[in-house]
Amino acid sequence: MKTLILLIVFLAGSSLCFAQSGLSCFSSPIAGDIIISGQSVPLHWFTNSEVSGQVRLSMWNQGDGNWMDIGIADYKSGAFIWTAPQIYGKSFRLRGIESDGSVIYSNGFFSIQPPAPKTETKPTSMVTVPMLTVHPNPAVNLTRICVPDLAAGTAVKMIVVNSVGEIVSTLYDATPDAELGLCCTLDCSKLPDGVYFARLWNDVLGQSVKLVVNH
Repeated sequence: MKTLILLIVFLAGSSLCFAQSGLSCFSSPIAGDIIISGQSVPLHWFTNSEVSGQVRLSMWNQGDGNWMDIGIADYKSGAFIWTAPQIYGKSFRLRGIESDGSVIYSNGFFSIQPPAPKTETKPTSMVTVPMLTVHPNPAVNLTRICVPDLAAGTAVKMIVVNSVGEIVSTLYDATPDAELGLCCTLDCSKLPDGVYFARLWNDVLGQSVKLVVNH
């Protein structure tokens, strides 16, 4: 039984692979292929001879001149899935050496390149509305409705509604130019006693806080 050793080597020159030649030969990778490190790469070869048994796959590192085994395959299967290593900037080529010394080559050179750098995709920023505070609450005449900060460039509105949702006061309706806190004064002196709600919102989220007026 003959054993075929497939070697991935750095060589000059090229030779075409013809299945009709009656000889075993490699069909992929082909000349000019660019393989990405870490990618699963199918290696294929034609099996025109009656050779059977295992194929030992190896790679020669031009940098240190050492051979590195990359796997074992069944010769008659004609295929092997190889994970490309992190070795860049060189030209690679397949070579097969049979036990009788016969040599076959793949169709030219291919290269290995690093994967493209990962770019972090920032999540779409949502403009949130921070929690409102009211003081004093219950209120008699004047009360302050505050929010710690507002995002610049996003329109917001602050209103006060009664218990049935009717607007009794619009305290803020603008687009901040910079991150800033906001405090608005509500004159409760002319509002009937009862429960009200101060509301702050934008196109994304809203916040509200309960306000009691008790003269």
